[in-house]
Amino acid sequence: MNKHFIFAVFLSLGLSAQSPLSLNEAVKLALEQNLNIQLAGKSAEIADKQENWGQAGFLPNVAANASYSYSQTDVQQQLAVGSDTSGGAPPIRTFNDAVAENYNAGLSASYVLFDGLGRINNWKKLQLQKEQSELQLRFTIENTLLQVFSAYYDVSRQADRLDIAQESIALSLRRYQRAQTAQELGSQSKLEALTALVDLGRDSVNYWNAQNALIKSRRALNQLLNLPLDTLYALEADLKLRSDLEYGVLYTEALSNNAALIQAEISRSINQKNLNIARSERLPEIAANAGYNFSRQENEGGFLLFTENTGWQYGLNAQWNLFSSYRSQTAIEVARIAIFQSDLSLEQARQQVQVDLSNAWLDHQNAKEILAVEKRILKVALMSFERSKEAYALGSITNVQLREAQINYISAKAAVNDLSYQLKLTEIELQRVAGVLLGKVDPES
Repeated sequence: MNKHFIFAVFLSLGLSAQSPLSLNEAVKLALEQNLNIQLAGKSAEIADKQENWGQAGFLPNVAANASYSYSQTDVQQQLAVGSDTSGGAPPIRTFNDAVAENYNAGLSASYVLFDGLGRINNWKKLQLQKEQSELQLRFTIENTLLQVFSAYYDVSRQADRLDIAQESIALSLRRYQRAQTAQELGSQSKLEALTALVDLGRDSVNYWNAQNALIKSRRALNQLLNLPLDTLYALEADLKLRSDLEYGVLYTEALSNNAALIQAEISRSINQKNLNIARSERLPEIAANAGYNFSRQENEGGFLLFTENTGWQYGLNAQWNLFSSYRSQTAIEVARIAIFQSDLSLEQARQQVQVDLSNAWLDHQNAKEILAVEKRILKVALMSFERSKEAYALGSITNVQLREAQINYISAKAAVNDLSYQLKLTEIELQRVAGVLLGKVDPES
């Protein structure tokens, strides 16, 4: 029964052949297929389409119109002046089923010559909105890449944890086999073998949990890459920790490149344009218009069988809104309040960047110090475990003492593994806050 149990554990350790997926390839897939990035990209396309001279009001309005009407009626007419030959009242004229047809066609154009600089501010506002949408796309890409890096490294971390759990099983298996051999030779009691078997079972449970965590982390990455959830691949995550990061440089870059901070600055500029547009409502509007018209009327029940008019017409219109029930004043006051809000939001964004960068730097330094300590602990734990194996082989220590040394070694190795990835993620977070993540999409370089 024990042999079947051990065989089942090691049979599960074999993984099917997988295609390798590098971090750069994962980034490329995310940029092409991630749904959040696609949504933000479409919003940027909409803003790009809306940024044109026509939307700003600089182009003329040209319209063509045509109409036709038909009527068939009985008509009776009596002239107000004139008389018949006998000097009596004018005769009554009767038309049965008289047909009347009207034809109209025209082409008109109008152009605003001056509107209080509203068009210029509209044009600048559209440009700012396009820039804002592009910045939102960049913001989405940065956050998505941060998630991709985190998910990719988490898959690699869980894979390493699975290897560590597998190593622990192998160590426990050898200890169990040795205990069984010692029991058969009579040098140890059956209790030692049973204890080793229990430890092997616990390590096997840890392995299953690690495998479960690996599957979940891979699915999270697949979702970000818009791949089928259970797509399998091998990873090529070679952690190369950077040593050239400087807080002062990152702080300067953050104040000029951070996406959230730039968004707040653009929002303030847009509100300033809204104020200018509201002010333009107080100024007069002058427009020019021109057109060509054609009209023809045919009428069987009248003195004129048809009339036809064709020709050009043009002119100027001027309009000055002297009083609009305080709507213009209200719009100006609201725009001023919005600018004040933008100033507050800008200061808030600047403070948030400082806090985020300070916290990210603190996490980075803390992870670096702890990793150095954990590496020293791992070195000592490995030395202790190797000596414990030798002592156990000589019968100097018990099975429990060897198990304790094994646990210390495995725990230290897992801690170094986790902290290495944690330190790498703090580096990436620093680059994101500093606004330079897109310029360094390969965090392994």
